[in-house]
Amino acid sequence: MGAKYHQSGSFLGSLMGHHKEAIVYSLAKLWQSNLSTWITLAAIAIALCLPASLHLLLQNLKSLTDDKREVPTISLFIKQDISEQRARDRGELLEELSQIDKVVLVPRDEALKDFRKITGFAETLETLDENPLPHVLVVTPHINLIGNPEEDMEKLAAKLNTYPEIDLVQMDIEWVRRLRSILRIAERAIFVISALLALTVLLVIGNTIRLNIENRKEEIKVSKLIGATAAYIRRPFLYTGVWYGLFGGVMSLVLVHLALLWFVGPVNELARLYGSTFVISGLSVATTFFILFASSLLGLVGAWIAVGSHLRSTKLEE
Repeated sequence: MGAKYHQSGSFLGSLMGHHKEAIVYSLAKLWQSNLSTWITLAAIAIALCLPASLHLLLQNLKSLTDDKREVPTISLFIKQDISEQRARDRGELLEELSQIDKVVLVPRDEALKDFRKITGFAETLETLDENPLPHVLVVTPHINLIGNPEEDMEKLAAKLNTYPEIDLVQMDIEWVRRLRSILRIAERAIFVISALLALTVLLVIGNTIRLNIENRKEEIKVSKLIGATAAYIRRPFLYTGVWYGLFGGVMSLVLVHLALLWFVGPVNELARLYGSTFVISGLSVATTFFILFASSLLGLVGAWIAVGSHLRSTKLEE
């Protein structure tokens, strides 16, 4: 039992030593080929920068709904026999709900004045004994485009329709539907662009590793002659691919945030001119780690394909 444990420990120690050696060796090779390394990293960073920037743009567009004037409204038509004060009281109670941001009362007299201004029926309205228009509560709901705003608004409208003062509920939901459709198209476009650029990164890293293999072909042959396994030969190239992907991802994040800093001033000025509290946001921690993980994985896969192709070709030659 002790002998088996000792053998297992020796194997793990040897494996860890090989990995450490491959890590140091691959980093040293990257540092030695300074110019070519930076060119490759720049190509990877630019390819990764575009989908990350588009994702960031989409997230900021979604967050624009925090500007309450951009949110669609729900009009609550009050029953004719309800007084203005009672309608105002109901509006104040509704404003306390978490699903509602603001409630504005439009009294029937004010609505009649506006109606006279925008229509040609002023003389006809004078012949009426009483104002036919009801009081209206204009409700601005709190919605989130990342979830399901249409369903949220429909649930809120159904809830509002249960109050005894309310005669009719009318939703301005077409705005939400159109914006949701635009955002869905944008999300799919970003997915397609990301997939194509991920393939580009895969090809760039794969071709770079293939060139590295060609430059070290004689070294690989000598390693095989002294008994090196395929895993031993493959390992430093795989780490090289991971480094290309990881460092390229880091560079892409730096580029995205530099571009973001360049836009902060003009965006804040535009928001101030429109009286908005909108603040441009950067990539979240989760998105940052996902980009680094995805870029490293692309580097690993690209290197694996390139090394695997070389190992298969050398076996066929033999």
